[in-house]
Amino acid sequence: MRYDHRMIHAFSVSNYGSIREEVTLDLRIPGTAPELARFRRSAANPDVRLPTVAVLMGPNGSGKTTLLRAMVDLGRIASSPADTVHLLPFSSNQTRWEPTRFTLEGEGDFLAPGERPQRYRYEIEIRRQRSDDGMEGPLFVGHEALVHFPKGRRRRLFERGTPETPIYVSRDFGLTARDDRLKAVSPRQSAIATLAFVNVPVAGRFAGVLRGRLANASNITGNDTWVPDTSNVVGWMEANPDGRQWAQTQIQRSDLGIVDMAIGEGLGGKQVWFSHKGLDGPILLALESAGTRRLVHLLPLVKFALDVTGMAILDEIDGALHVDMLNENLDQFRSHDSNPRGAQLLVSSHQVGLLDDLEKEELFIVEKDDSGATRVYGAQDVRGLRRDVRLYPKYRAGVLGGLPRIG
Repeated sequence: MRYDHRMIHAFSVSNYGSIREEVTLDLRIPGTAPELARFRRSAANPDVRLPTVAVLMGPNGSGKTTLLRAMVDLGRIASSPADTVHLLPFSSNQTRWEPTRFTLEGEGDFLAPGERPQRYRYEIEIRRQRSDDGMEGPLFVGHEALVHFPKGRRRRLFERGTPETPIYVSRDFGLTARDDRLKAVSPRQSAIATLAFVNVPVAGRFAGVLRGRLANASNITGNDTWVPDTSNVVGWMEANPDGRQWAQTQIQRSDLGIVDMAIGEGLGGKQVWFSHKGLDGPILLALESAGTRRLVHLLPLVKFALDVTGMAILDEIDGALHVDMLNENLDQFRSHDSNPRGAQLLVSSHQVGLLDDLEKEELFIVEKDDSGATRVYGAQDVRGLRRDVRLYPKYRAGVLGGLPRIG
């Protein structure tokens, strides 16, 4: 039997950017929810169901990007042996010297590739060293652990504490306490990332999971978003004829006037050209509508997630796209035909028109409390919210929270 599911179940972070106390993005669907085709059962635990689409919605500045960026930073820290730098804590004297904590729960086959995935929990705590003059010194890892749950029982694979304490490793992790490779672990680096670098197979596979699903699955870079430039899109289309045909089909569904898409020479090199009904010549991508340009640059990220990484983390997905085209991209992840492997899509959006096509288990509200700290909760946690009502009027009426305060 083929097991492609390596889905994320929950993510938590504290003392990071606008996040003070721990906030949790919990994707697990309550057992009382009905069976819907858009929900998937966990390969590690069939009693757990998960959405393939999660939409973060809330006012500007509420912390949606911060939460997504925290996931990307966790992937970066745990998959690269680079130092754990540039993690800003919540801006408060009370929390300045407190640790930043990340926790990720999910499923994967990194212990036995190709076999049934197992549930795991990975956590890492980054501490701030305070110098004698009160300035911040280098960051260091105060705690890191990876556990799994064979037959539902919690078992440690590895665990480390402060730099002075020895690292615990289990036989399942493929190391012994005397293995010289443990000496390579620096206080300023993730043990997972370091042990992957020195060729510990389990660490390498787990770091690969986090690199593919978090660090390399996003359009977030620093505090900004990015899209592949046209040369990257052209290279992707030329290397993936099936992906190119798929992209053309999606674009034609967005703009009914487009009859063909081709790669041809243009100013500065190869470019994307479109043939339109009623026009005598092709139109360069740069001269197309903002929505078509946005879609052309977004589709490679969507297709790469569906076929390769198993996840896309996309901030501000709604820029210049009609709500129906946004739903088309979300439906790519909901459909078993286009997404047989259970890839997940996590997005932030201000497009309230999406609400009436979302189930409440797919919607997460992000807002700030009176102290300026971000909090997150699922629409499924709103008491009394029935399934047979439209989410849009409930949101506009303030029932769901997350409305901007104007005036």
